[in-house]
Amino acid sequence: MPQVQSPRQRRPTPGSTGRLVRSLIALVALGVILGPLAVGVAAAEGLTMEARVLLQGHARTGSWASIEVTLANDGPPIRGELRLEADQQLRTRFSMTVDLPTGSRQTYVLHAQPPVFGRAATINLVADDQVIESVAVAYLVHDQSQLIVGILAEGPQAIIGELDLPASFNGSSPVIVPLTIGDLPGTAAGGSALDRLVWQDVDSNRLSREQLDALRRWLAGGGRLIIAGGTAGIGTLAGFPDDLLPFRPTATIDIDAATVAPLLGSLPDGAAALPAMAGPLARGQALVSSGDRAVVADLTYGSGRVTILGFDPTTPWLAESQAVEGLWRSLLPPRSSGTALFVDDGQIVSSVYNIPALALPPTSGLLILLGAYIVVIGPLNYLVLRRLDRREWAWLTMPAVVVGFAVAALAYGTALRGTDIVVNELAIVRGAPDTTEASAQVYFGVFSPTRSTYLVEVGGGALLATPISDPFGSDGSVLDVLQGTGVEEPSAVRNLTVGTGSLRTIRAEVPTTAPRMGADLRLSEGVLTGTFRNDSEQALESVAVVLGSAVAALGDVGPGQSVPVRLPIAANPFGPGVPDQVIGSSFDTTNDAGIRRMVRYNMVAQLTYDPNGMFTGQLPAEQAVILAFGRQGPLDVTVSGVEPQRRADVMYYVPIGIAIEGSVTFTGDLITSTLVEADALWFSKERGFLNMDSGSATLAYRPIPFEGTFDVSGMRLALTQGGGFQPPGGKPIEPLPALPIPCTDIAGTTPEGCQPARQDFMPEVELFDRTGEGSWVRLPRLDPEVSYDVADPDRYVDPTTGQVLVRFVNENLQGSVGFSFQLALAGEVR
Repeated sequence: MPQVQSPRQRRPTPGSTGRLVRSLIALVALGVILGPLAVGVAAAEGLTMEARVLLQGHARTGSWASIEVTLANDGPPIRGELRLEADQQLRTRFSMTVDLPTGSRQTYVLHAQPPVFGRAATINLVADDQVIESVAVAYLVHDQSQLIVGILAEGPQAIIGELDLPASFNGSSPVIVPLTIGDLPGTAAGGSALDRLVWQDVDSNRLSREQLDALRRWLAGGGRLIIAGGTAGIGTLAGFPDDLLPFRPTATIDIDAATVAPLLGSLPDGAAALPAMAGPLARGQALVSSGDRAVVADLTYGSGRVTILGFDPTTPWLAESQAVEGLWRSLLPPRSSGTALFVDDGQIVSSVYNIPALALPPTSGLLILLGAYIVVIGPLNYLVLRRLDRREWAWLTMPAVVVGFAVAALAYGTALRGTDIVVNELAIVRGAPDTTEASAQVYFGVFSPTRSTYLVEVGGGALLATPISDPFGSDGSVLDVLQGTGVEEPSAVRNLTVGTGSLRTIRAEVPTTAPRMGADLRLSEGVLTGTFRNDSEQALESVAVVLGSAVAALGDVGPGQSVPVRLPIAANPFGPGVPDQVIGSSFDTTNDAGIRRMVRYNMVAQLTYDPNGMFTGQLPAEQAVILAFGRQGPLDVTVSGVEPQRRADVMYYVPIGIAIEGSVTFTGDLITSTLVEADALWFSKERGFLNMDSGSATLAYRPIPFEGTFDVSGMRLALTQGGGFQPPGGKPIEPLPALPIPCTDIAGTTPEGCQPARQDFMPEVELFDRTGEGSWVRLPRLDPEVSYDVADPDRYVDPTTGQVLVRFVNENLQGSVGFSFQLALAGEVR
C-alpha cells in the first residue's frame, strides 16, 4: 500500500515551486494595477455625488456654464478637487478645491466651458491625484446666432405655447427653456448663454443676493427681462430693486382691450377688458398707459432692457389669436451682436502680442551692430595685427571677435526685451452711467524672458480659460485652471509654461469697478448735443460718444471735467468705420504710443464684429455709447508670488440714454434694423447693405428708444446701391390695390396679366399695414436711387415705438439681389 504523506511532511517539487512563484508575482502585479482603484473605492465609501448644469443644461460656444455639484460625505474626511478635464478644442482643465469633513453635505458651483462637440461631460472628484468618484452631466451647446429664451413662470407651458419666434439668419430655431429659481446662476458669466428671460407669477423675493447681482450684470451686458402680469399679483415684483423697473406696480386695475391695441396691431374677435398691473412711470418709456399710470413700459439698463407687460399674455381671448405671436416677436427680438459675448476674439487676442518686448529690434541698431562687426573683423583687425607684426594671430583674434559680437548681440536683445516678467492686459469693461459697478472681459498675456513654468494667480473671483481663438497658436499644452472664491482664494493657472522671449495668452471674466461717468444728451434737428462728465478721479483718454457709425471724438478728459458734445446724425454707409473715427487709421508702431494706438484700434474693431462673421464698422447698440480708455488694469495678478511688470489698455463701454422730444426725423443711425423672418435661400446684412436670394425677408425698422409717443407726419424711403436720399424731396407713392401675380415659367405657363420679375437686381417692397386686422401691402416698383414719400404713414408706423415692418421680395428665381434700403420717419415725440 502506498504511504500517504501528511501535509506537514509534504515537500514542494521544482515544478510546483515555479508555479507558486509565478502566482505570487501575478498577484503582486494585479495589486499594483488595481491598487489605485481599490483605494478609490475605499475612499468613496459613504460618499454621494450629484451634479447638473444650470439653465437646464443649455450653454453657448465660448460662454461659461455653471455646474452645480452636491456632495454628501458620511465616510472619512476628503480634501481634493472637482475637475472637468480638457478637450482637444478648449485645452483647459477646470478645477476647484473641495473640503468634505465627515458628515458634511455641501454644494459647489464649478464654472467651466463644456466641450462643443458632445452632449455630456464627466465631473471627477480627485484626491491625491486619484479619481474617487465621477458623475456625468448632460448639456447642449448652441451656436452664436441661436436665440435662447428662458421662461420662469408658475405655468411656463402656457407662454411656451404662444411663442412662434423666427429662426436666425442661418436657420437655427430659437430655444425655449422652462426654468426655476434654482436654475438661475449666481454669476453673470454663468448666465451669459441666456438671451431673454420671461418672468411671470414667481416671487422675486426668492432670488438670492448673488442671483440678483448676477441678474443686474446680465442686463447691463445685453440681456432682456420681460416681466408679465398673471394671477399672483403685484407682490411678486417686490424683490426687484427700483432701478431695474420702469415702474413699481401699485395696483391691479381693469383696462379696456382697446388700450393694448397699439401692441397687438389689431384687436382679435372676442377681445374684452382684462386685469393689469399699473403704477406711475418712474423711468424709461411707457408703451401703454391707463390714465396717469403705466401698464406696459420699457427701461434701458446698460446694454440690456427691462419690460413690464402689466397684463397676462395668456388671457384666453389673446392666447387664441394670432396677435399674440406679433406681441412676443416684438418683445423677444432675434439675437444681435450687442451682447457681451464674443464669437471670435482673434482681433483682441492678436493685440495682446503687441508689446515693446515682443517688437522687432530697431533697424538702426542692427545696422550699427552689423557695420561695427564688419569693420572690426575686417580692416581694423588687419591693421592692428599688421601694426604689431603678428598677422598669424588672426587665427585667434577672428574667433574672439565673432564670440564677442555674439555676446554683444545677445546683450542687445536682452536689453531690448528686458529681464522682467511682463503681464499685458487688454480689458473691455462694460458698465452703466453714473455708477461704478461693471463687468470686465480681459485678455492678458504673460511674457517671460526665459523658458520657465509659472503659477499665475488672479484675485477677485476671476474665471479663467484659453481664448476662443489664438491667431498665433499655442504649444498645445493644457491650461490647468483652479477656480478661486475671491480674496481668500484667488483663481490660478498652474504650471503655465512660457518659452524664451514669448508670451502665453489667458482669457478672464471678472466683476470689477469702473470710473464713474455720464452724459446728458438731447436730440434736436438731427444733431445730438449735450455734455459728457468724468465724475471719477481717473483721467480718461480718447473719449468718444458713438451712435451707430456716427462718432463725436472728445479727446482726453481729466478727473472731474465736463466737455460739450455735438454730433450730427446722418447716414454713413460707406464712410469711415467707428475704429477709424475714434482712434484714427494710421499709427507709428516703432514707438510705445503708436503700439498703444494700434492696440486700441483693434479693441474697438472687436466690438464691431457680429455673430454673422462680419466687421460691421459700427456699434450694434440701440442707444448712444460712451467709449473711453484708461491704463489701470482690472486684474490683480501675481506670477509665482512675484508682482510682475504691468502694462494695460482698458476700454470702458457705457451705454447712455438720449432725451428726444418735439420735432424729430429718425434716419440713418437713429434707426436700427432687425431681421424678423426670412424664407430666402440665403440672406446677409452688413452696414445697411442687404443681399438675398429668391424669396422674402422681413425686417423691423425701429427708432432708438424715446419716451412718449411718436406722431408720424412723413415717411420717406428709397432703394439705393449704398448712398443716401437724393435731393430734393421724394415722389408721392401709394400702395397697390392688390398684390400682383408674379410671372413664372416653372409650370410652362404664364398667367395672364402677371408681373415679370425685376431684372435690375432690386427687390419688391412691401409694408405692413397696421390698420384693421393688419395686412401686407405692395408698393409700386421703386426706381433705384429715387426717394419716395409714402402716403398716410400712420398706417405703417407704431406710435409707441416708431417701428415699421418692411418685407423685401425677390421674385427672380435665377439670381440674387443686393441693395441698400433708406428710411426716414419725420414727426413729433410727445
